[in-house]
Order: sequence, then C-alpha cells, then structure tokens
Amino acid sequence: MEWKEVKQFIEENKGNEEVSNYLQGLLSVEGVQQFLQDNKEAKSWLDSTVDKRTSKSLETWKANHLEALIDEEVKRRFPEKDAKDIELEKLKTEVEKMQREKQREILTNQAIKIASDKKLPLPLVDFFIGADEETTNANLEVLESVFQSSVQSIVEQRLKGDGYNPPRENHKGTLTLDSLKGMSQAEINQNWDSVKQLLKQ
Repeated sequence: MEWKEVKQFIEENKGNEEVSNYLQGLLSVEGVQQFLQDNKEAKSWLDSTVDKRTSKSLETWKANHLEALIDEEVKRRFPEKDAKDIELEKLKTEVEKMQREKQREILTNQAIKIASDKKLPLPLVDFFIGADEETTNANLEVLESVFQSSVQSIVEQRLKGDGYNPPRENHKGTLTLDSLKGMSQAEINQNWDSVKQLLKQ
C-alpha cells in the first residue's frame, strides 16, 4: 500500500472509532518519543527548536536577573564600609604618614651628623637617606668613598704641577741677612737693589 492510499483511507474513515483509536495510539507520548529517537531529521529539528528556546530563555533570564545577582555577590565579597571604618582608615593613614616623616627626620639628623664628622658636603646628604638607618649609612659610605677619591684626584693633579702656584714673597723692605741666605739666585737678581742696600750696611 502506498502513502496516497493510506492518506485516502484515513480521510475516508475519520469518524471510525477503531481508526481513531489506532491513530491516537500512534500519537501518544511514547510513540512521539520513539519516532524522534528513530528519525534523524525529526531529532535534528527537535534539537534546534530546543536550542532556540533555551537560548531565548537564557537571554531573558540574564536581562531580568543577572545584574541583580552580580550586585549581590559584589556586596557580599566587598561589603560597604560604614563611617567609622572610613574614619579609622583615615586616622591610620595619617599616623603612618607621621611615623614615616618622624623616621625620615631621625635619619636626616643622623646622616647630617655622620656627614659633618666625615667632612662630607651637607647639601648632598638628603639624596642619600634610605628607608632605614642601615641603608642610609651604606649610602653615606658610598658618598664618602666617591668624595674622597675625587678630592684625592684633585690633590694629585695639583701636585703634578697642574694646579696653582702661589706668588713668591716680595723681599723689598724686609730683606735681612737670614732671608738673603734662603733666597735663590733668581730671587736675588729680582731684588738686586735691596740686596745691594743690605750689603752696604
């Protein structure tokens, strides 16, 4: 029997109770479930329909409930602070700031004393103050080392002749026999008039 004949038979026998009972048996929940399991196209259609409805339901739920749940969770994890807590935090911050300033002042005074004792330049001391006494002392030792090597270098340059030569004493009017004995030939020549005067006496 072909499908056309089956359709025609059903149409002609709509009112027949036996045919109706048979068709209802085919359209039972168990029958539909069996049909969906056996027929791949029907199963695919049902899955896509379920996916669409699930996606739509999820979007609707997110729009209506998600933001409220997130706010609730944020409040639970990070409860709002009351005025007392805020004031306490401010006071704590101020006390910590005052302690840091006091510590800095103590370190500055110690650093100035050390720098004065070691004859280091005081304007540079502020740059060498560390987080604690140990760091500050270490920084000042570095400054002392660099400063001393710099001074030593300048002294060595001057001793080599690169530096300043002071003028020799002018012996005019203060020339004595003792000072004449200590004079070089060039100094004697330079002060020849005074030397002649001295020798005449």
